[in-house]
Order: sequence, then C-alpha cells, then structure tokens
Amino acid sequence: MRALTSCALNATLVQALETQWHWQVDTVDSISTATAKLSADDRAAVRAILVETEPVAAELMDALPNLEVIAVMRSEPVNVDIAAATQRALPVIHTPGRNAESVADFTLGLALAMLRSIAITHHSIMSGDITRANSKAYQIGRISDVIWRPDDPDEPIPYLAYKGRELSSLIIGVIGYGAVGRAVARRFLPLVREVIVVDPAVPKSSITSAGFTAADLTSMLTQADVVTMHARSASVIIGEAEISLMRPGSYLINTARATVLDYEALVRALHGRHLRGAALDVYPEEPLPRTSPLLSAPGLTLTPHLAGATEEVSGRMYDIALQALNDLYHRTDWTGVPVRNRQVQRAWTHARASGQASQVPNQQAGGQ
Repeated sequence: MRALTSCALNATLVQALETQWHWQVDTVDSISTATAKLSADDRAAVRAILVETEPVAAELMDALPNLEVIAVMRSEPVNVDIAAATQRALPVIHTPGRNAESVADFTLGLALAMLRSIAITHHSIMSGDITRANSKAYQIGRISDVIWRPDDPDEPIPYLAYKGRELSSLIIGVIGYGAVGRAVARRFLPLVREVIVVDPAVPKSSITSAGFTAADLTSMLTQADVVTMHARSASVIIGEAEISLMRPGSYLINTARATVLDYEALVRALHGRHLRGAALDVYPEEPLPRTSPLLSAPGLTLTPHLAGATEEVSGRMYDIALQALNDLYHRTDWTGVPVRNRQVQRAWTHARASGQASQVPNQQAGGQ
C-alpha cells in the first residue's frame, strides 16, 4: 500500500505512516502528474494522498480506485473538491489551527507597527523622505536624542505627525473566535483596556468565561479602537456600511482572508481620514500589483502574506495531521476530528468493514 505526497513531510509523520499504516510514502512534485504515469496496479495500491496547495479534483480521486483519505496540510482544504470527495465517501482531513500562534504573534506585531507608525517611518527613513540632505555635524556637534526636524520647515515634524496610541488605553475588537481569534484575543487581553469578541457561531458563555466581552458586530464596531479580522468567509464582513460604524480615528487589521474586507471602501475611509490607519497581510490580488490603490492610501502598513510564516508551523501541522489520521481510523465518533466532510463516516466505515479498503492500521503511541 502506498501514500503519495506533494509536500515535504517531517520524519515523525513519515515514520508513523510507514509503521502504523504500512504505507510506502512516495514524495512527488505533483500527485496528478505522478498518478498519470503509474500502472493500474500501482494506482490501486494508493490509499492516501497528502497535499498542501496542489488541487485535488474528482478526476484524481477516480484515478485512484482504492483511495481512503485525502489529507490537506493547511487550515482550510480550499484546494480540494469537497463535493466530489463526499460523493465518493472520501474523508478530507485538514490542519486547523496550525498557524494560530504564528498569526496571533504577527497580528500583535502589526498592531504595534500600525499604532506607532513603525513600518511607515522606517520606510520614510530608508527612502530619504524624512532624512536630512546633508550632515550638519560640523555646525552643531554630535548631538543625539533630539526631535527630528526636516530641511523644509513646511514639512511635518515626525514626532508630531506620527504620534501614536498606547495599547493600555485601547479597546480591541476581534472578529472570529476560532483557533486564531482565540490566540489573538489572549495576546491582547493583558495589554489593553478591553477585548470585545464577535462570533455568532460561538456561545457567549465561551467568550466571557475566557475574560473577553461578547458582542454583536454593530455594537463592537461602535466601541473598538482597533478591529482585527480572523473570520473565514467567502463574503464581505466589513464593507462600506460597517466601516462607517467604526469610531472616527480607529484602526483595522486583516490577516484572515481578502474576501472578508471591501478594500475599495477601506481606501476611501483612509483617504477621508475616517480611519486613522490599517494593517493588511492579505489582498484581493497577490502579489499586490504596483498599480493597486492601496499603495497610495495614507496610514497603511502592508506585509506580503507573512502572518503564518514561522518555523514552528510545519511541526504543529504534522502533529495535527497525525492525530487526525489516528482518530479517523480508530474513533467511532468523528466529532471534533478535523474532517471537513464528516457525513461520509458511515459509508466510509461500511466500505472498510466490507473489505473494500485496507485493514485498520495498528494504533500506537505515535499519535501526537
């Protein structure tokens, strides 16, 4: 029996697949391409495919007649045809929360950079916008710790133009209380005046018991100094109407999905000074084109989709995947298991019990 992967797996996960599941793990550049080159017998031996960004369509599923599981090494299995997998009783596991700590750290960093103009003034120094044309050390001596003053007296003084806000005085609004939202709220709680959480899918008691304030979106927007988005949605959550409800001079952060924010409305709010600033890590088009209106909007801190990029994410991702595989094969109830289409459990279990799939792997202590 075989498992095909188009992503680099760590040694722990590979060893578990080979010893517990008795799957020969083959790493390929593209599972679809590799499958097309396999013989019929080799295709029949494939029990699992593991991907990160590679698309998994119905055609690939049909090409592997004894496929048992599709494992996606990302928070959301957006690259898999879930309907096709469900129709074929193929469970699709994923790794939610793999980058929750990473994104939470990054969000806190973006908040500080935005509130104190750290990134914006760094760029202004590097570009020469707020540096002096020539040294005047011969006139004034080597004096440090002074208020920067531009050559042109009509230009703003940085100390005044970029005067920011202190975290301890602020109310933070968190949209979404999943793994990332919870981690973000925990980061801010000891640092700010109040953390208000919005998530209609989560009981208010779960939010308040953790020390946060639960509220609806409208109520939060009228109170928060900083709104940070951590919800997954294919539709806009913060648009023109919602931005108009935000406090004048407030800030917005989006490290979630580009689909949740109306970027044109954001640009208008920044130019109109209704919002004082925003920090973005995701965009409607990536990489961001040089013609993007965002590049000319004031008060923006921009990063190139880096929130989930830490060395620790991959290890956590593989631990989640290994535990999900163990639960998939050994638990009679998949509740809480990161399987996107849990409704296939009965058909999947019946097929395996009928001998239409491989034997259950040995359960060992290797599950993380």
